[in-house]
Amino acid sequence: MSQPDDNFTNDRASFDQLMEQWLESSFDADQQAALLSRLKEHPEEMRRFVEANVRDQMLRDAARGLMLLDQVNEVTSSLHQPQRRSLKQIITVVASLAACLLVALFLFEKSERREAAIETFVSVASLYQTDSLLQNGDRLGSRTIEIQRGFIHLQFDDGVEVTLQGPARYELIGPGKTRLHAGLLTATVPPGAEGFQVSTPTADVVDLGTAFGIEIDAEGIAEVSVFDGEVEVIPTNQQGKRLLHEGEAVRVNQRHEIETSPFDAVAFEKVWPVASGVAGSTGAFRFAPHWPRPMGLVQSDTDIFVLPEGYAQLLNKPLGVNITAPGKVRVAAELSPSDIPAGTRVKSFLLQFKPLDLRDDRATPPNQPNPDELARIVGEITFDRPVLGLIVVGDDLRASDGLFSKRGGQFPQKGRALELSGTPRDDTVTLSEDRRTVKLDLAAHGAFGDQVRVIVDQSLKN
Repeated sequence: MSQPDDNFTNDRASFDQLMEQWLESSFDADQQAALLSRLKEHPEEMRRFVEANVRDQMLRDAARGLMLLDQVNEVTSSLHQPQRRSLKQIITVVASLAACLLVALFLFEKSERREAAIETFVSVASLYQTDSLLQNGDRLGSRTIEIQRGFIHLQFDDGVEVTLQGPARYELIGPGKTRLHAGLLTATVPPGAEGFQVSTPTADVVDLGTAFGIEIDAEGIAEVSVFDGEVEVIPTNQQGKRLLHEGEAVRVNQRHEIETSPFDAVAFEKVWPVASGVAGSTGAFRFAPHWPRPMGLVQSDTDIFVLPEGYAQLLNKPLGVNITAPGKVRVAAELSPSDIPAGTRVKSFLLQFKPLDLRDDRATPPNQPNPDELARIVGEITFDRPVLGLIVVGDDLRASDGLFSKRGGQFPQKGRALELSGTPRDDTVTLSEDRRTVKLDLAAHGAFGDQVRVIVDQSLKN
């Protein structure tokens, strides 16, 4: 057991020698770099280093003060003034030194507390098939995250959400300031968190309130795509910055030149479910195209489309929903309507099944659907947060359109509500006991489709 004690004693003696050389100003550049590196790794040594510097400076100031006092006494000796320093003078000097030391320590501890307050600023919201040693709910500060496979979804304390797809290397520098060294990420920045920055080897990407993606290729070239809002792309040489809008993309090459690229979000398709908060789904579900199209034009006989509707937001008034209780709903009498209170932070997902319209308008009147066109689909989707409520009634879908979705609110659709009459041709929706999985058994025909708005709890995790 003596070996660790001897190592500790030798290590401390080595550090004391380093401090002595520092105070004597006998350091070269390499020694200074080594000392600073050591201080960053050992907070207790940082405290001792600060205390030693404060004491040294106070002793030097006190010595200069006493020398000045001696000089004054010499000048005034001809006037037969007393040469002896009074007890009151000595106590005053000592008290001043003590006060300076207390102030210095207070400022150091205050600085330590301030650093600790901002050190933890990110939560691990979810992980999927990754080799990372992180766990759901971990709180992170300044550090580098490196994964070879899978996905990590991060939530910053200000509401910013970042999702990494492996292989990737991502550095958390501080609140609102990060760096992507390699790989692919998407970021969603809600109102109030503008200014979020992701640095890359060739450019800095500064958010202006948006959702965007960055992919860095094997040569270190960054490609930036904007899904919503605006970002500013600033080359690392600070020349020729570019403002990007929704549906635009650029590459910043190794010469720090910004080149316009065709907007193509295919590279980000795998990360969208994780980034949006979808933990899993059956093959019936497919994410709607991110490039804006009216949802009425997004059709498929074999897919239920998933549309994350905008950013997480605080409700400024109660929101009426139709289903809040776990269980199966086949008829309208089984609905469990309620209000989600104002002030709740939520996110909305629109689930849509709209088959291709094969109806011949000349042969079949709009209000008389052809029974041969009936399409049915069954699927389950699981969210990484609890579902607070489902909206399935036509009037309530329309009432909530403007709150959550431009794509839904600006393009009214007919026949979008679920048919809940309990017949074989009608719809069924089930909310799981843990309130995270929604199962849909939907039937649609002709020009009509089915929509379900899922309201998910988006409370900030601290």
